[in-house]
Amino acid sequence: MGPDDTEQEQLPDSILDQDLYKFCMQQAVIEHYPDVHVEYGFVNRDATAKFDQQSFGWLKARIDALSGVVATEQDIAYLRSTCPYLSEDYLQFLSEYRFNPSAEVFCSLDKDKSALALTIKGRWSQVILYEIPLLSFISEAYFKFVDRDWNYDGQYEKAVEKGNKLVQAGCNFAEFGTRRRRDFRTQDIVMAALLDIRKDAPGRLTGTSNVFFAQKYNVPPIGTVGHEWTMAIAALEGTYENGNSLALRKWHETFKGNLGIALTDTFGTKAFFANFDHDLASKYDGVRHDSGDPMPFTVAVCDHYRSLGIDPATKVIVFSDGLCPASAISIKTHADRCGIKCAFGIGTNFTNDFTCASSPSVHSKAANIVIKLFKCNTKNCVKLSDVSSKHTGSADELERAQSELLNAGLLGTL
Repeated sequence: MGPDDTEQEQLPDSILDQDLYKFCMQQAVIEHYPDVHVEYGFVNRDATAKFDQQSFGWLKARIDALSGVVATEQDIAYLRSTCPYLSEDYLQFLSEYRFNPSAEVFCSLDKDKSALALTIKGRWSQVILYEIPLLSFISEAYFKFVDRDWNYDGQYEKAVEKGNKLVQAGCNFAEFGTRRRRDFRTQDIVMAALLDIRKDAPGRLTGTSNVFFAQKYNVPPIGTVGHEWTMAIAALEGTYENGNSLALRKWHETFKGNLGIALTDTFGTKAFFANFDHDLASKYDGVRHDSGDPMPFTVAVCDHYRSLGIDPATKVIVFSDGLCPASAISIKTHADRCGIKCAFGIGTNFTNDFTCASSPSVHSKAANIVIKLFKCNTKNCVKLSDVSSKHTGSADELERAQSELLNAGLLGTL
């Protein structure tokens, strides 16, 4: 059993099939670090998810085809009218941008272990756009050729039901599912469904991270910044203790208060809040939670704002860590009690929530994959999440970062 292969493959040759924050980060990289070279690596967090030669061949063909994907005049016009924080200099750069996967993406299959290896190398401003399309290709390759025990039955109805639960509970949410979608068609079904949810409820769909679908369905593209921005700056500037502060200030220099949601868990929330002083807390609209327990985090955020003389009711927390409607609604109730606004980014639960076609009572496991930044120039990069299973980087550099933060009294969560 499997998806209907008789339909024409629904993969757009559009540079806009990308999460917004990658375009934003590309602009910031060009401004602040135009000559830095980087290396990214693929990590499969599920050792049971194996790849075969057929899935690898399809993946390799998709990666190679990126060489023909360019920004059209219509794409640039859309970004210009919809995202005024993207500069004219950047849009000119993007109009001339070309993927060069044969020189920048290195992909192989260990046939004995059925394990996929993938690295991306090149100038940061050039290769930053690979992560999202490659992750979506890898997931699609796996579910197209390896795990075929699923179909699209009920996906539209399920997405409508989830969206209605969220908005009826007063949740404002965006669709964040590009990187781990089962395939492009699934995300298209989900977006069509979310436009059909109730419009008279207290909550609403705020948009999607995917720029292609934002344009197609006439909703706002949503996004700010990823961990790699802070990871890279800490490595390049030689400081984990002050890495968050430097990253936040450089981001604000570029976007002047737009895209003003600060990511909190690159080196743990304790280190983040030590850097998030009154000046930065005033400049940024709020913070994003992406790991750890959201309930004590919400309390800690409110306490931190109050310690700075800032009313938490004027700020927002964006929650994006593995959410489903039930968890988002629970967090919303808690945030309301704490006196702070909240919003939600929900990804995998929308675009990779399936049951087995052969046994509909059995859940079909989603991909658990990431591509992370490992090197900037000769410097190793790390992420010290609030959940240790999400740490990334070499063991030696992780130890060095933890030692620096421990000596500064900044290691761990609040």
